[in-house]
Amino acid sequence: MRILYLFILSGSLFSCSRWEIQKSISDESFVPQKIDYVIHAGDDVNFQKLRWTPIFKNNLSLGFQTEHVYLKIKATNQTSVNKLILDLGNPHLDFIRVYEEGNPEPISEGGDFIAHSHWDAFSKSIAFELNWPSGETKTLILETKSSSNISYLIRFYSKETFYLKENLENTILGFFYGTIFIMVIYNLFIYFILKEKAYITYSISIFCNLLLQMYLNGILNQVFTLDHPEIHNRIGSIIVTCSAITGWTFAQQTLNLREFNPWSNRLIQSLKYLVLFYILIPYAYLPIDIAVRIGNFIAQLFVVSVLVVALVNYSTGNKQARLFLFGWITLLFGILMYTLMQNGILPVNVFTIYGNQIGSTLEAGILSLALANKINELKEEKANTQAEALVTLEEKVRERTKTLDESLNLIKKDLNVAKKIQKTLFSDIKTSDPRIHFHSYYQSMSEVGGDFYDLTQVKADYYRIFVADATGHGIQAALITMAIKAEYESLKMIYDHPDDLVFHMNQIFINKYSNIQTIFTCSVCDIDLKNKQLFYASAGHPDQIHQRIHDIKLLPRTGKIIGLMDHTQYRLIEHQIEEGDRIFLFTDGIFEQFNEEKELFGEDRLYEILKENLKLSLDHTMAKVLSELSLFTDGQAKQDDITFIGCEIQSLS
Repeated sequence: MRILYLFILSGSLFSCSRWEIQKSISDESFVPQKIDYVIHAGDDVNFQKLRWTPIFKNNLSLGFQTEHVYLKIKATNQTSVNKLILDLGNPHLDFIRVYEEGNPEPISEGGDFIAHSHWDAFSKSIAFELNWPSGETKTLILETKSSSNISYLIRFYSKETFYLKENLENTILGFFYGTIFIMVIYNLFIYFILKEKAYITYSISIFCNLLLQMYLNGILNQVFTLDHPEIHNRIGSIIVTCSAITGWTFAQQTLNLREFNPWSNRLIQSLKYLVLFYILIPYAYLPIDIAVRIGNFIAQLFVVSVLVVALVNYSTGNKQARLFLFGWITLLFGILMYTLMQNGILPVNVFTIYGNQIGSTLEAGILSLALANKINELKEEKANTQAEALVTLEEKVRERTKTLDESLNLIKKDLNVAKKIQKTLFSDIKTSDPRIHFHSYYQSMSEVGGDFYDLTQVKADYYRIFVADATGHGIQAALITMAIKAEYESLKMIYDHPDDLVFHMNQIFINKYSNIQTIFTCSVCDIDLKNKQLFYASAGHPDQIHQRIHDIKLLPRTGKIIGLMDHTQYRLIEHQIEEGDRIFLFTDGIFEQFNEEKELFGEDRLYEILKENLKLSLDHTMAKVLSELSLFTDGQAKQDDITFIGCEIQSLS
């Protein structure tokens, strides 16, 4: 049911986002009054003599074209501003020139053969910034040349409205990417428990598909390859090939083709070898336009071959094929819609542009439901086994007990693996900066825990400490820390101040995780050595400590717990720092521990130990705190996860 709620939330978010965009841009965007196009060979063009073909909507898809495509756009600035953004709705056009009618010189140039950092607008798709007085009518001519699909979804926006639209679209795509990434981690976790190869193959497959979506949406070019257009134009075919190979492998394993249908197994294996040979040998020598077309063909070949093999296996009684079809037919249909749109067979609209995303999200949800069904079947089988054990002989009981012991040992081993995986989430600064020293300690209450911390050097002379404490304990809390890390990694280098970072963390968890009631406390402390300042913000976290030689300053919470309330504001605390200052950040597990008499260790006892051991080194001071805590609990089991981070300012010169 949780997966179902996730899809309902996804649909609601998409609908609300579209509604908000339409509401906000109704007066600040418009489509052209008239659009004509012509396909013309050669570079010597007289625009007046071209035989233009009119179109009666603002989208056009012409598939793959070897010649130049010209658009003539007539529009009146219907907004209240004098600067517009012309959005073409396609991130993969190689080269575009924009002319004003009557002017033989282009007023702007763009395309993915040009570094993204040189584009007019910071956007996923190709867009141009134009000076255009409000109420004035102009005729623009666009010259397009591309090795990939030539399609347009044309609309004019005011600059502010354009970036509002971009942000909302990125939020929707971010939700999709986050959902798929969580599915990758989730299936890896299941693989470590069950040791079933299909799970790790599925994780790799959906990760490749995630990269493919990011490429097709233009996100990879916008974020990663923005200064390397030659890499951007080559990497697409590589991602398509990897996605097809891993998808074929998953089909082989899920349908157990080697046993149930050897001929289809040989077919898919041959396709894998053929595509792998292509990407390793001929691909490097092919022109980009040929490579793009072959990549498109591989995608369609993958769709058709997998669908045919699944249908044939289902018709021959392969039980696994039913679940496979339910889970994969949505993805295959989404890919098919997108590739048909690329070839100009289907129109350009939200369903064809985002066909891959829609299909992938539905596919992930359906296969997750199938996985839940499989777990229920295992539970039922266990119950039947226990019922049979009640009526068996003593030898049978001993055999079952032995099996259960082996299973318990396996679970313990898997939890130990999960513990090692979780440890990789924590990030310590490996710095040789003599001006500052860090020390950290973490101990989970059980094999895995709900605490998380990250130490990052944001830039020269500037360090950031992040500590979070998820509600609950064990595997549930550990999975939440994975989500916290994933979201924090995407934000920590973007926002300059802790209050902004915590605010956006709260918004993400309100929007993406509210249906599973994910809440946690956190604190963010920035240390600016150059300007001798400390910046701090906290979301419901216990008071942290800024210690000087003769004084302890508390760093209090500056806002509500993450995930409780939408648009929560967080206050920023600023302190001056001096040589010898120490900053201690921790979770409540450091003082919420009880001894045999149910006496609480408490915050006051922690403050007193820090004051009494100020002359010790930072590492020894923290060791003293932990030693006193161990003596206080006298071997009692820990009641909570413990995270303890120390930082000492050794020099400011």
